[in-house]
Amino acid sequence: MQKLQKTAGTTSADDGDETADAPASSAAAASPLDALANELELLRKGEGELYEFVREFVPTFAFFLAIRLAIVEPRYIPSLSMFPSLEINDQLAVEKVTKYLHPPGRGDIVVFDPPDLFWQLSGKPPDGEALIKRVVAVEGDVVEVREGGTLYVNGAPRDEPFTAEKAAYVLPPLKVPSGCVFVLGDNRNASFDSHYWGFLPVKNVIGRAVFRYWPLDHFGQLAAGEL
Repeated sequence: MQKLQKTAGTTSADDGDETADAPASSAAAASPLDALANELELLRKGEGELYEFVREFVPTFAFFLAIRLAIVEPRYIPSLSMFPSLEINDQLAVEKVTKYLHPPGRGDIVVFDPPDLFWQLSGKPPDGEALIKRVVAVEGDVVEVREGGTLYVNGAPRDEPFTAEKAAYVLPPLKVPSGCVFVLGDNRNASFDSHYWGFLPVKNVIGRAVFRYWPLDHFGQLAAGEL
């Protein structure tokens, strides 16, 4: 660690003599603007510290940006619509590759851009908000919720241990059209989902939530529910 030096021109503690002032420099120090201009000129020539920083930083930044845009991105949970599977402020990794290989399957937890009817019913203008729900039925399936709140797909009741409670509503049989899925929140009675605004176009899916990295006591892979 560098020590602080005594300032020239102070009084000696031993004999009262004053130290001599350091001679003034004959050349004025370069101003910050001059230094910046010089560094920019070196950058243009492919030299200097700024050039070295840019050369190392930009490829690294581009690499992680590509991952963020094309492969996986972080998301956090702002509501309890997926409770108890996910809680407020949980942070997730959402992979964005498999949607190009095959459509979402039953039980997948997906992040998506809401369809137009969501915005119409919510009374809000589109603001870039993304939602997270569980796929319960896919293209060609007939989905319904019968008295007592049990979900049926293709006439068969579904065991859903991941839900908070049975649905407090009834949904008549609906056939999922081509290119769509039907999504519900695990917190069935506190979720604004397909039982309100209908089918979700697969093209709106951003990706699948596959991993929870925060909080640490819930760290781990998110298993798709068997449906």
